[in-house]
Amino acid sequence: MIAFDLNEQVRRPNGAIFMPYAPDHVSYINTNNKDILCIGDSVSREQLVTAQANMGEATTVMIHGQPVGVFGMVPLWPGVAEMWFIPDERLRAYPIFMTRGGRAFMDICAISYGLHRQQITVRCDHEAAVKWANAIGFKQEGILKAYGTDKADFYMMSIVRQT
Repeated sequence: MIAFDLNEQVRRPNGAIFMPYAPDHVSYINTNNKDILCIGDSVSREQLVTAQANMGEATTVMIHGQPVGVFGMVPLWPGVAEMWFIPDERLRAYPIFMTRGGRAFMDICAISYGLHRQQITVRCDHEAAVKWANAIGFKQEGILKAYGTDKADFYMMSIVRQT
């Protein structure tokens, strides 16, 4: 469990707060399918996100009492983790807050878990997600051809920390 409080690390707009993830939070998030890698017919978004949260860390972004995003990470092996984020469309109104929050979450996970590599996959055709990943420090490593359930291409992106 992460020992740091994101609320102490990030200056927040009025009504915004980070809190521990709860399974019902994700059902309030309005997003499009480009923001979620693999939702199948047999697995709900809530089941998928809760399973990922149980394997690592997850934090909910709340604005005026409503869940509007969930950050998370799943350790793959010592020093390496897969990061993920499910944003609500309403978060587009808070780009500076979300960029600072994303960077702080990344740093907290890196320190808490001793990570030297954090990685994400981002749909190549999701320009806003690619720009945001770059803004919080991710660099493109390559393209995963036909990676999505709909055979969409994804970028493999990472932050590699020199120790």
